[in-house]
Amino acid sequence: MHLAPIQPVSAWHPSIADPESAAMSSDSFDVTLLRQGFGRFLVFESTLRLLAAAVHRVPCPAGPLTIASPCAPEAAWWLVASGRVSVGTGRDGFIEKRRLGPGEWLDVAGALSAPGTWLDQVVCRTSVELLAVPLSAIVAACATDTAFTTAFAGVLADRVRDLNERIDDMAGADAHVRLARWLLRQIDHDACRGGPVRIVLNQRKHQIARRLSTTSETLSRTLRSLCDAGVIEVRDYELTILDADALRTLANERGASRRMPRTAPVTHRPISGIGKQGGERLDD
Repeated sequence: MHLAPIQPVSAWHPSIADPESAAMSSDSFDVTLLRQGFGRFLVFESTLRLLAAAVHRVPCPAGPLTIASPCAPEAAWWLVASGRVSVGTGRDGFIEKRRLGPGEWLDVAGALSAPGTWLDQVVCRTSVELLAVPLSAIVAACATDTAFTTAFAGVLADRVRDLNERIDDMAGADAHVRLARWLLRQIDHDACRGGPVRIVLNQRKHQIARRLSTTSETLSRTLRSLCDAGVIEVRDYELTILDADALRTLANERGASRRMPRTAPVTHRPISGIGKQGGERLDD
């Protein structure tokens, strides 16, 4: 029997694989995708392989998702394997709330809810392939792997926290306010009293935009306006908060229109990528 810690870890490393699977190849595409999906949580290689053996690959054409239910062909968690997917609402036309790519969960709650429906509307931006991870396989893994039970609960908890933050940020707040609140959550507030604070952003632009319930294009414009106002500076994947007080003032706003703080002469500061992953740039 293998004893596994029950706390999340920051990243997967080959040393956490259990001995009997350590010699096995970890090149399986489905295993890699599942590892991405469970992210910071420890999941043994053997458990990932058991889940990968149970998945169904479901191709989807570009356009509205044609899969009727997260329970078809059977109740499952759904992971994006390839392509790009937009998730949003369909009131008064489709409004994108977040955009997903390979290794990101499309749905982890729909099949667990009654009557088993998608929680959001989904539009495939490209041809997409989804991995349906059967709930039966997930339940079986929970019964045999304590670490995976923690990962299972952790993914659900992260989804709840994400929804809670999004509801709070969406309560009458526009993109500038949501971004200001998110940036302030990334820093130690005591550190701001000593001058500019540098943040190394390790998320892609579309991932940050998704968390802020906006699009990558709107995020780029919002960052640029904060740079022009002298509140922040962005270079490559490093963001520097120049005026934390102005950012706090903005974070406390709730209306849809406001005058941006002018703490410095308006100059266009270069805005480039949040990371060097995939060549993504903030000013795309």
